[in-house]
Amino acid sequence: MSTAAPSPQLLQRVAEKKQELEHLLVLRQLANHLETHFDGLSEKFDGLTQGNQAVSKVLGNWADVVRTIDLTENYASQELEEDQERSSLVRIPTA
Repeated sequence: MSTAAPSPQLLQRVAEKKQELEHLLVLRQLANHLETHFDGLSEKFDGLTQGNQAVSKVLGNWADVVRTIDLTENYASQELEEDQERSSLVRIPTA
């Protein structure tokens, strides 16, 4: 029984398939790297979203604080005007 040497076409085809496999392995590695990178970005975006929600709540609270200060100042100025009106009245005895 004699062993026939593989044909040059078959050897070329095997070499092409080996090169294709190497490229696929590199592609898989890059895809894994990309997946890891996007997972990290996703976590960062989640953190940014939570931070934005916190900032939104703080700004909403500041709107209430400013409104309360404005109401307090208005009330205080009204009280001051009323006190000034009361103190400026002079009572003159009529009898």
